[in-house]
Amino acid sequence: MWTSRLLLVTTLMLGLGPSASADAMPDGFVYLKDYVPDIRQDIRYAGRQNFMRKRLPGYGAKECVLTEAAAKALAKVQNAAVQSGYSLVVFDCYRPQTAVDAMVAWVGSGQETDREYYPSVPRSQLIRQGYIGAKSSHARGSTVDVSLEFLDVAEPRKQQTVCARGDLGTADFGTPFDCFDPASRTDAKVVGKQAQQMRKKLVELMRLGNFRNYAGEWWHFTLRDEPFPNRSFSFAIEKR
Repeated sequence: MWTSRLLLVTTLMLGLGPSASADAMPDGFVYLKDYVPDIRQDIRYAGRQNFMRKRLPGYGAKECVLTEAAAKALAKVQNAAVQSGYSLVVFDCYRPQTAVDAMVAWVGSGQETDREYYPSVPRSQLIRQGYIGAKSSHARGSTVDVSLEFLDVAEPRKQQTVCARGDLGTADFGTPFDCFDPASRTDAKVVGKQAQQMRKKLVELMRLGNFRNYAGEWWHFTLRDEPFPNRSFSFAIEKR
């Protein structure tokens, strides 16, 4: 018994236990606010303003966490955006795999549609149609969901075609963030001309930081040279 206890204590001291690093932010990850404090953070999955209408597992703080490489690249994008009269708004950054798993489980537990988030696609079809995945690039730490807001212009009246809600303070992109609908495709022509122009502007700005867009969602961008292309993480986002 004494030997077993000694072995357990020694193991924990050496950091070899199963939970020793489970909640620790790994090297190579940073808080975006430490690199680009002027980017507005509206982290939806850390609260109730999301398609599941509850805080997701692993979101212990309303903070954007990214790989250092992605944070530095986003700083470059923000600098260019400000020079053009805009500022970035981030809705999601690193997403713990535990949150991804919760999304997948949620998809399989209902058949309804939701006029605010998935008005024409039944919940049970969200994975099959590519809106939610069992593996998410967000869990690798170099993917961001972003929008733009004007620096010196009042928030425009939005002309949204689907999803009965809006993103407070942002420019008009035709649909809000996390609108699971074909109208959210970056090249969708069903949205207004202004929204099409804003989507094009966002893609151009993000390209300056070497981010590529996911064609199915105008807000979704991944760093091309991401440092962990084949690894998903589960550490929790914690308050500081």
